[in-house]
Amino acid sequence: MRPYLFAAVAFLGLMGGATIEAQAAPHVVYDCPPEASGMVSHTGDAGWIATNQSSGVRTARMETIGSDVAMVCIYRMFGAEYWIFRHPTADFPNCRRIEGQSRFACYH
Repeated sequence: MRPYLFAAVAFLGLMGGATIEAQAAPHVVYDCPPEASGMVSHTGDAGWIATNQSSGVRTARMETIGSDVAMVCIYRMFGAEYWIFRHPTADFPNCRRIEGQSRFACYH
């Protein structure tokens, strides 16, 4: 019984060390802008009124835009999804969305 207990403690110690090492790796975190605004203008006379809209961030995800991976923040305006995105930098090219949040962590 004791060898199993020792093995379990050693395994948990190694896993704990791996977790600390992964968290300590150099990285950057990007938060989605908390709000986006869509502004409408027109060339008609002053009797016409343009309605602007704004939205808080709804969700975030990684997407391929063209041939490049991008971090995408998604809002809802004018009855549809509106995306704001950024590409990873050369210093931190490996990005993922942080689960349950509208933010991304990028690593070397």
